[in-house]
Amino acid sequence: MSSSPRTTMSLADVAPRLAAAQGDFQAVAYPGRVDLVTRELVRITSGRLSHCSVCRNLRLQAAIDRGFDESMVAHLDDVDRSDLTDAQKAAVRFAQAFLTDPERSGPSELAELRRHFDDEQVAELVLDLIRFRPGSKLAVASDTLPDHDELILI
Repeated sequence: MSSSPRTTMSLADVAPRLAAAQGDFQAVAYPGRVDLVTRELVRITSGRLSHCSVCRNLRLQAAIDRGFDESMVAHLDDVDRSDLTDAQKAAVRFAQAFLTDPERSGPSELAELRRHFDDEQVAELVLDLIRFRPGSKLAVASDTLPDHDELILI
């Protein structure tokens, strides 16, 4: 694993004020109330769906320290076959629906999510998804992704 990001362009390079606002948001949203392992799974799901090799391969050491491991990502495309907790499965399903077919993230998906997360936690997950997607799309659109997949530990 590499310890440094592979992109040559950051949000701060192209939109400094937006990057500053993102920093302010992160100061308020983190550590947050949703456990870091679940947030990591949602972030990786977002990276997979946006085809961002950095986002799908980046691993946060803090999440690893709290129990995240690579076996958790093996079945993200089919969470029913995974050993994830019911709450983690609900969060990943919600992320998939939210990012690929927002109309699918309707009452039944929200009800499943709310069985495991309170309103503030649901808001955190939604804000995470809104935050992750533009960064990964920026990397894809600017063609600053590495040529091959390699796990990146930060």
